[in-house]
Amino acid sequence: MIASLRKADILLFFSFLALAAMIAAMPLVRVSGSEEKVRIISGGELVGIYPLEKDIEIEVKHDGHLNIVSIKDKKVYMEYSDCRNQICVHTGEITRPGDTIVCLPNYVIVEITGSEGGGDEDDSVDVIAK
Repeated sequence: MIASLRKADILLFFSFLALAAMIAAMPLVRVSGSEEKVRIISGGELVGIYPLEKDIEIEVKHDGHLNIVSIKDKKVYMEYSDCRNQICVHTGEITRPGDTIVCLPNYVIVEITGSEGGGDEDDSVDVIAK
């Protein structure tokens, strides 16, 4: 038998539904003013940390190789690389903390760090493999 629904039951149901919708939408919401940065590492050495909000081109030179990283409109991409396979260039734009671009032949790593991932300017070790 179906119990009769009261106004309180209906209100409780829609409250849970609204709460579930807010929780589901949380990863889609960006907090303005968050400290998202672009970290560039070449040959295991830190090249620099740059604000995601500032449009800039960075030349990364290592062992006679050249990569050009562009930050524009809060998007980061590898504009140029002299490597043969061009995977880093074809990766396209990255926009969120945790996103990375890697140029294996030239030993260049570009990553966005900030509030959601990457531990801003944190040099702690995640994994040690032998």
